[in-house]
Amino acid sequence: MAVLVPVFLLTDYLRYKPVLILQCLSHISVWLLLIFGTDVIALQFMEFFYGITMAARVAYSSYIFSLVSPTKYQRAAGYSRSSVLMGVFLSSVLGQLCVTVAGVPFMTLNYISLGFMLFGLILSLFLKRPKKSLFFNKSISTQKNGVHQSELQKMNPEAKGGWCTGWKDSVFLRMLLELKGTVRHPRLRIWSLWWIFNSAGYYLMLYYVQILWNEIYPTTNNRRVYNGGVDAASTLLGKIPRENV
Repeated sequence: MAVLVPVFLLTDYLRYKPVLILQCLSHISVWLLLIFGTDVIALQFMEFFYGITMAARVAYSSYIFSLVSPTKYQRAAGYSRSSVLMGVFLSSVLGQLCVTVAGVPFMTLNYISLGFMLFGLILSLFLKRPKKSLFFNKSISTQKNGVHQSELQKMNPEAKGGWCTGWKDSVFLRMLLELKGTVRHPRLRIWSLWWIFNSAGYYLMLYYVQILWNEIYPTTNNRRVYNGGVDAASTLLGKIPRENV
């Protein structure tokens, strides 16, 4: 929750791609610490990087919407969410088959996951960076007499320069003003609160179930572990309604 707001604002200001790369790097850091970490400090850093990873997911959705027209937002949202759920479903099925059928050790699955994350990082490096975004890059600046003019300068050409004007035009202040304007929308406030509590409740339940499962039936390289199958089934059930939208 602490990094959600700054990551959201930086995502728009930096035009998505840098935050996508940051998400890949933080996710890779999570898995490196998961594989090689041996103490509580390593786990605490892992949770920190995991928080950045989850907060930076907004860059993925925002990037998708920057590529399509507003009339196709609903369809783009359905397709992007369905693709994520399908990826989770396929990875869960593959992991379950590796454990149950092939007897692959759990640590090997971690190395496989790390390899796919490195592949995702490579793909993100080749993504096209949009020229526009929702708040800070609504239009490309124009050039007059060799000097680029921002939207603010075009709207108020008589404004004088100086330290005060520079402070008022600073990125930090613009971020705060955008945040203040965004919070004023009642539906957006309700949606944001719903998303925060829904996500927090979902992950608390998800990880609690995994820990409880391990207490009831230890999962140390045991073929009779069906976490992947359960995740695949729940993900598939979550994907079907979105396909029908």
